[in-house]
Amino acid sequence: MSSIAWRFPPLSGGTRQGYTNNDIEVFKGNELIDNLAREICQNSLDAHSDDSNSPVKVVFELKKFAREDYDVFAGYSECLQGCREYWGEEMDAKLSRFISNAEKTLTEDKIPVLIASDYNTKGLSGSRSHKISSSWEALTGSDGVSVKQDENSAGSYGIGKNAPFACSSLSMVFYNTMAEDMQSAFIGVARLATLNNAAGEPTQRVGKYQCNDEENKCWKPIYDNDKNGFRDCFKRTGRGTDVIIVGFNQEPNWIKNVTQAVLKNFFVAISENRLIVELKDGNENTIIDGKSLPRLFSDFTCENIDMISAAQLYNAFTKPDNKRTLDVFDKEDVEIYVKSDTSYNRTIANFRATGMLVGTYYRRIFQHYAAVVIVRGNELGELLKDTEPPRHNRWDYKQIETSDKEKRKKARDAIRLIEDSVLSFLKEQFEVVTEDTIDAAGVGEYLADDLDDFGEMSEGDDILKTKVKIGKIKINKTISGITTQSAKQDEGTKQKGDVNDEDIPSEPTPNPPKPKPPKPLPPMPKPPKPDIVDPDEQDGVLGVSLGAETKIVSTPILLAQRAFPINAAQGIYKVVIKPKENSENLFAEFYAVGEDGKYDLLDLVSFKYNGVSLRISNGKTGPFSVKAETPAVFYAVFKNKEKMKLSIHLTEEVKL
Repeated sequence: MSSIAWRFPPLSGGTRQGYTNNDIEVFKGNELIDNLAREICQNSLDAHSDDSNSPVKVVFELKKFAREDYDVFAGYSECLQGCREYWGEEMDAKLSRFISNAEKTLTEDKIPVLIASDYNTKGLSGSRSHKISSSWEALTGSDGVSVKQDENSAGSYGIGKNAPFACSSLSMVFYNTMAEDMQSAFIGVARLATLNNAAGEPTQRVGKYQCNDEENKCWKPIYDNDKNGFRDCFKRTGRGTDVIIVGFNQEPNWIKNVTQAVLKNFFVAISENRLIVELKDGNENTIIDGKSLPRLFSDFTCENIDMISAAQLYNAFTKPDNKRTLDVFDKEDVEIYVKSDTSYNRTIANFRATGMLVGTYYRRIFQHYAAVVIVRGNELGELLKDTEPPRHNRWDYKQIETSDKEKRKKARDAIRLIEDSVLSFLKEQFEVVTEDTIDAAGVGEYLADDLDDFGEMSEGDDILKTKVKIGKIKINKTISGITTQSAKQDEGTKQKGDVNDEDIPSEPTPNPPKPKPPKPLPPMPKPPKPDIVDPDEQDGVLGVSLGAETKIVSTPILLAQRAFPINAAQGIYKVVIKPKENSENLFAEFYAVGEDGKYDLLDLVSFKYNGVSLRISNGKTGPFSVKAETPAVFYAVFKNKEKMKLSIHLTEEVKL
């Protein structure tokens, strides 16, 4: 005679098993909800029904079940007690904590249960045939076995099926399905440790809530004709699968957290109308679809850095500045979407054809960007699937066994081709040339140093290339020489100085300090005699120590000058000048030009010329030499970390 109850198979002389399960532990941590949402939605996308043109729909709903109404909870309490009896005083701390938490959950009047139900899917086949290769057996009756639904699937119900257990204080998950043959099945799985059963015999650590016929040695799922009150709470009327997490331990803000996880990982699938996600908790209801994506990203953009990056990637995919296709195995089997913005974090995201995020990385170039890469080809998708670790969060050809050298090399070459092509595409768009002599990360030569046509530069044809428009140089004559001031801005250019939005750092620029009252440009002092410092004694830093002798000072004539930020948030600027004559003993000071035309002397932190750091004293740096009609390039770092309109003040010391 059969009965429905928990059954843990006898150990029968096998190896005792503790509570630690690496397949579950890999999904725990800060990304617990993220992993849960990824695994649930990924498996549902992989199981999309072939005869349905509707998107897959996944509904997450939190419900509370009265403990006293269902024998599944009382039976499980006996299992926990059997676990205590088996291990006794030799129980380790981890198992002890788990049992204590589980027993506490089972003392509550209401047990929290999260149900993840999918629709327009195939459901789980094999609940009656018990074929090892069936999706039902892979999910409920196997460890380390996956069933591939198609070339682009991630491998269904392999290690990833353990993610829901990490979200259960009872380590208990139920599965309910209606398959393509319209046959239903229901079963519970618990992952504990070796325990004593009702007969006092030790058991294995994985048990099931099912129909047990010990006399005929027949153990089956709970079917339609079986009577069970707990199962009746989850009856389906259409094909699909329910993953039921009993003792859900992530209740606080769960809708918000799942929403963010879905937005980050599935915005491509949702944008392409492949997936709709709904979240329910009492009267609270959230729907994530193509229409709601813009609003949801707007609501969550300020939550954390991950959501900021996700919103940038979403914009790159839906409103790209440029798009390119790549041929790896087949024609156009990879798509690349790129968007540039001054606030972007330089993120590249890889997506599977089903629209799920595989992982993100970055390539350091000067421009700020977001790039989305989608693998569309079946052959390439199938190969890259085998390079993904259990969490499916990156491509790593080393995941393929070393014995399969040909496949491993094929995967390595494909990944490198994609990554190199993305980097080349970015460089081509932004024309980046790095400057190896600059210490600060990301600093480089951004604009040409040739100032022959300094008065005007064309915007260029590519919409992603930086747009620069420079006005004519205004030259003021002085008694001691000629000083070139900042160029007058043409109509349509920025009014706060020669600053391009493209130079804003990847993270938001902090609020600038309150400005000091502007001071007028001081009269030019007569600089003292410089004492040249031996570079061997100064760790390669050249410069001066100001002496006491008076020198004649002149202001050199400049044909042109330009100053613009490399990274305003770090106070890094690039300065280019073109002198009319040779100068051998120049010193430089920098001033911030206010909107009222007044000047504030700036504090220099460092100053480089030809890859050599020069000494700084009281805001003045030097000496250095320049050649007539030859552009000279300097890199300056200021104490002020903000966008500024700069004026450079050059003086040359001439001996008596």
